[in-house]
Amino acid sequence: MRRSGIRDVVVVLMVSWLVRLVFVLVVGDAHSLDVDHWRVVLDARAEGRNPYETGWLNWPPLWLEIIVVLDAIATHIGVSFLSALRVYLVLVESAIVVTLYVTLVLAGAERTAVRRALLVGIALNPVMVILVCQHGNSDVNVGLFVTLACAALIAHERSRDVVAWLAGCLLLGLGVLAKTTPLVLAPLLVPGARLATHAGRFLGAALFLLPVGLGLGVLLALDPGPIYAYVIKYQTAPGYFGFPGVVQQTTASSAVSRFVVIAALVAVAIGLWLWRRSQQPPSATTSTLLAMVLCMLGALGLVELLEAASVGARARYSEAFTIAVTAAVIWLSVRLWREAPLHPGTLFLFVAVIYMIVNSFGRGYAAHYVPWFLPALVATYVLLDDGWRRLLLAAYAIAAVTYVIEYATVPFLGSFASGVFHDANWITDVNDWLNVPDHWALVRLPLATVYVVVIAAGIARLRNLMTQNSGGSGARTSPPEASPAATAATRYR
Repeated sequence: MRRSGIRDVVVVLMVSWLVRLVFVLVVGDAHSLDVDHWRVVLDARAEGRNPYETGWLNWPPLWLEIIVVLDAIATHIGVSFLSALRVYLVLVESAIVVTLYVTLVLAGAERTAVRRALLVGIALNPVMVILVCQHGNSDVNVGLFVTLACAALIAHERSRDVVAWLAGCLLLGLGVLAKTTPLVLAPLLVPGARLATHAGRFLGAALFLLPVGLGLGVLLALDPGPIYAYVIKYQTAPGYFGFPGVVQQTTASSAVSRFVVIAALVAVAIGLWLWRRSQQPPSATTSTLLAMVLCMLGALGLVELLEAASVGARARYSEAFTIAVTAAVIWLSVRLWREAPLHPGTLFLFVAVIYMIVNSFGRGYAAHYVPWFLPALVATYVLLDDGWRRLLLAAYAIAAVTYVIEYATVPFLGSFASGVFHDANWITDVNDWLNVPDHWALVRLPLATVYVVVIAAGIARLRNLMTQNSGGSGARTSPPEASPAATAATRYR
């Protein structure tokens, strides 16, 4: 890295660390319930019990190993576990910053644009500040491994070096070891697999699956019951976000609520259809968004029919979504088999769209899942067009406001306002209001809506990028610097 690049990275990291230090000094030891769960897990281990029996570990063993080491370090140097956890998460976040900077600059992006995006998108982002300093969950590990895997796959796209592709397989496999969700990103490895030999493909599959296979295999051999119950069968808890919230909560309340929701979706569909007709030529984003709304409307209608037939469709949403995701992963793998390795913008956009779909339409949304895809969104901000950047800025503002409201007032998320304003009555009043499911759904509605819009815009752009990416042969069709993503990045100042 050149001296100017080192200076950029140092500036971003210094700003990031300073902002997080100020936040911690202001809010004190405010933390989410998850941090208390890690203490329960550590206590169970100290008592000689299987930590997975607590029910608070729902993933492969990497996170358990990390918190055990952090607890030992905290005890040795005489600091709290929370302090050690915060420092670790900030350092992992810093590794994401460094990885993104190097990857984007090597991909052809102008370094001042990358520095600006990292400053705003990560260093000064209230969402990331809150998640690493207050929530204290492991999802930033997933963000790091996925970002590193993207960096390796981008290096393979430029060089066709099979070692880079194998590194991508391993890094994505380590992401699965951190949390099983990177399994849905397996199709991104397919273009490189087509170019590899049979032995290379076997080795790539082993590097992708062996880390989690070995980790869970040892745990299953020692005590299969808790691992099967809390890890293999774990599907997160349903909440009040996105389409599952509509299906499982709002539409289950009363016939009037169901009619209002369906009528609202019909109105949105009609509005989108009229807007699309007024555009010359019709916008691909509008068309995609209209298709998504019609699919949601059809799904709601099907749920109503099945509920009327006493089938219990709402309770089976998780199964239906799992089947749909599996089918989508298989379809994407077949589709990408015909493609050359993906250009940087296309690759990062795939990561962001796939993960946002899981968040918006999966059974259980959690606010701390954002680090899965935020680094990819920051990368696409640099690599894609101005319209996409404007949309991400709007999403950024809505997300920041939503997270500040929730994490400032909700006790199980840490309620940092209580540490700042102590026992102010307004904090209790806001929390009591949010305890009503319909109210919480209303607060999250703007964020859920912007997720869907970003997904639709991302899918529309993926179609265009895939058309320009590679014609289906394994050969490169353009030099790296001529790729659509790199060209857009170079134009952006």
